[in-house]
Amino acid sequence: MSAESEKIVVIGDAPTCTGFRLAGINDVYALEGKAAAEKVNELLSLPEVGIIIMNEKIMSQLDSKLKKRIDKIAKPVVIGVPDKSGPMEQADSLKNLVKKALGFELIK
Repeated sequence: MSAESEKIVVIGDAPTCTGFRLAGINDVYALEGKAAAEKVNELLSLPEVGIIIMNEKIMSQLDSKLKKRIDKIAKPVVIGVPDKSGPMEQADSLKNLVKKALGFELIK
């Protein structure tokens, strides 16, 4: 599958989802808790999904088994973004996530 046809999917709270919809992303799910974890688990198995963007808060609530699965795969890339309350301290920077996915730094 070419990079042009890979989907960007967003899982988050309502304001985050609205923002990404306004930015032109169609695959947006306003989910939290168990429903969000189930959707992430489903999306990790779909070859057409290239990037999953989710609120850091939701990401931090995923169970350890799912977090380990996310850490072991290179694609889709899972990126945590702050919600309206601001960034969480333990969240990886986008630069570190890209480095993990690609195996090298794009920008030094």
